[in-house]
Amino acid sequence: MGPADVPVAGDVVVLKFGGAAFAAPGAHQGIARHVADRLRAGGSSASPGGARAIVVVSAVAGETDRLGTALRAVSPAPDRDLLAAALMTGETVNVALMTAALRDAGLAAVALTAADTGFVGAGEPHCADLRRIDGSVLASLVEPAGTVLVVPGGQAVDGDGRPIMLGRNSSDLSAIAAAIAVGARACEIFSDSPGICTADPRLVPDARTLAAVDYDTMITMSRHGAKVLHHSAVAWAQRHGVEIRCRSLLPDGAVYSVVRAGRTSAAAVLVHGTGTVWAGDPDLVRATLAELGSDAVAIPEAAAVPEVAVTEVAAVPEVAAVPDVAVTEVAVTEVAVTEVAAAAATAGIAGTAAVGEPVGGTVAHLVLADAARDLRPRGLRHRADLRLVTTLFPDGRLQHRLVPAAEAPTVARAQHDVVVA
Repeated sequence: MGPADVPVAGDVVVLKFGGAAFAAPGAHQGIARHVADRLRAGGSSASPGGARAIVVVSAVAGETDRLGTALRAVSPAPDRDLLAAALMTGETVNVALMTAALRDAGLAAVALTAADTGFVGAGEPHCADLRRIDGSVLASLVEPAGTVLVVPGGQAVDGDGRPIMLGRNSSDLSAIAAAIAVGARACEIFSDSPGICTADPRLVPDARTLAAVDYDTMITMSRHGAKVLHHSAVAWAQRHGVEIRCRSLLPDGAVYSVVRAGRTSAAAVLVHGTGTVWAGDPDLVRATLAELGSDAVAIPEAAAVPEVAVTEVAAVPEVAAVPDVAVTEVAVTEVAVTEVAAAAATAGIAGTAAVGEPVGGTVAHLVLADAARDLRPRGLRHRADLRLVTTLFPDGRLQHRLVPAAEAPTVARAQHDVVVA
């Protein structure tokens, strides 16, 4: 049975709380009070039993990194199944904590595991793709009225029923999948981000919050470095018509941005801070891109960029792309960037598409979201000294620039001043 075939009487509130939501003392209790208030407001009586909710939780902020560090202290290069098993315990523990707080608030809360969700994935156990949603599973568990399901974010099972991880920062995907499963019209994402912005406000203080963004634009922004939502989660939402409401942390909980159907016009400057840059022969890069799909971003061929000595830091990957969802990508075309180049030059930055002076030969580059995947066996070179800065113009055109990592914030601010201000 597919998600669209599952009848669910009444509205189900689907809420996702990221790791930062649990950082403050008493955070679990505060979230529990919020859920109780929402259920009362949605019910038909004064008791909190007239509606239902699904609460998706990430691990407490910093816990996933701690678990990864602990595992690598024992085994510097652990097998991927062990990496997934270790990292998933962060969400599993937080499910128990959140369920306890909800029950103390008088709610009928049920702690779920990956096997209870109906989410089925495939691929590497630490960064699998979400392939299928069995909506009948959550739809049956969310009854009767007053039930609150607590779901571990970023977890599913493979074809053999073994727990797998949908990648780093994939709790949004679990929340969207839960909304699809029970036929909810919207999914609410609570985070410490000020909504969807024209740039990362930590890098560009003048960044503006966008009140509404269409699905296609959000997918493009996410693929090029906007971390507020992952592109695979947005693609699933688009396919099933789920509106995504980006909210601030409690107690405020204000709706900053909404991702929905339609067409919006927005300019933005995006820095792919977590993606790894790989370089090599253009034909080899194109062949690799064909296999990686939408989890990688292609950079037009450019003169080779001189290597810069840096210390490489291993990272845990983000969630992989959704192979069965048709994603409409905003066309990437060459654009006139005279004003952008002039602004960058004023800031003391090279205005070429790729930094450095040509040293002979042409290369192509790709940026891969899965930072744990090693493409060196394919003959590509890891350029840890580079970052991708992408300008999204209001008409949907994209301009890519590879710049030294240390200069990425300055480049982003210069471009933002031109295309957004």
